[in-house]
Amino acid sequence: MHHCRTFGLWLIALPAIAAAHHSALYDDTRVVSIEGTITAVAWVNPHVRLTVEVIDPGGRAEAWSLEGGSVNVLERWGIEPTRIAVGDRVRAEGPVSLRGAHDMIAATLALGDGTEVVLRPDVAARLGLSDAAVFGLFPPPASPRDGVEPRGIFRVWTPRERPSTDPKTLPLTAAARAAAGDYDALEDDPALRCEPPGMPLMLETLYPVEFVDRGDRVLMRFEEWAGERTIYMDPRNGPPTQEPSPAGVSFGRWEGKALAIFTTYIDTPYFDRLGTPLGRSATVLERYTPSEDERGLRWQATVTDPATFTAPVVLDGFMAYEPGETVKSYDCTVLESTR
Repeated sequence: MHHCRTFGLWLIALPAIAAAHHSALYDDTRVVSIEGTITAVAWVNPHVRLTVEVIDPGGRAEAWSLEGGSVNVLERWGIEPTRIAVGDRVRAEGPVSLRGAHDMIAATLALGDGTEVVLRPDVAARLGLSDAAVFGLFPPPASPRDGVEPRGIFRVWTPRERPSTDPKTLPLTAAARAAAGDYDALEDDPALRCEPPGMPLMLETLYPVEFVDRGDRVLMRFEEWAGERTIYMDPRNGPPTQEPSPAGVSFGRWEGKALAIFTTYIDTPYFDRLGTPLGRSATVLERYTPSEDERGLRWQATVTDPATFTAPVVLDGFMAYEPGETVKSYDCTVLESTR
């Protein structure tokens, strides 16, 4: 179930690179560095946020809003909430927000004792602000749990590659291109309201995904947004009603060790995080193929949507089996500043 709760300066020129999730709201060409005192900490998903008081050259106090990684990501990097506290003197560096002044991603945070905390390893690595680079948001578990190793697809997988689609190269219909042009990430992004994505966007996560065997059905559990979807393996025992929903209605079959899934009845507004629309007649054909040693899982999804695309769009990704990884809980909180 998805849970939601309501609750000194210089610039460095760096190349712009499009990023997913809330990073699309920040400008990689304007990296700022600020120094100040923490006045508030919100240790929440999808992003930890800090408020830092900065004294400008004229002696006036300015309140800066800083965005870090999710609670789940920071836990995996060993960063506890007690590490960062109100009253701490800090220096933050990262890209400034497109929303306006005094809002930024704190990719790195230098604490008063001289230690540095990487709050957004993906952004820090992308912009060359830290050497903490991994293929994903976090490294494999340091201490795998003991026990019998699972076999086949039914285990927890960590995404290490996800699709990279350039909206400029998508085969969009004229109507879809116009709709995408009207998208305002500062207002329309569902993530700002803690609204989880539907198919196929939910597949593009960097958080762990678990396949669970339920006999005549397969359950996919997504850590991000606490998402779940059911794949019915016996068409005679499908859902009681086939009503449109964000995840749609999915039927699967085994092709050797590979799992093939066909999804229809999808009702979700966006194909991607950049405002490309998705029509109600869209279908998705997925295939998950384990590697020979069953340590990797390659997946491919073909999206067909005549209302949006003039030709099918293919998405590719790869997930790794990393012993000891789990699907953590994920509670999203809408902060007042993001409403």
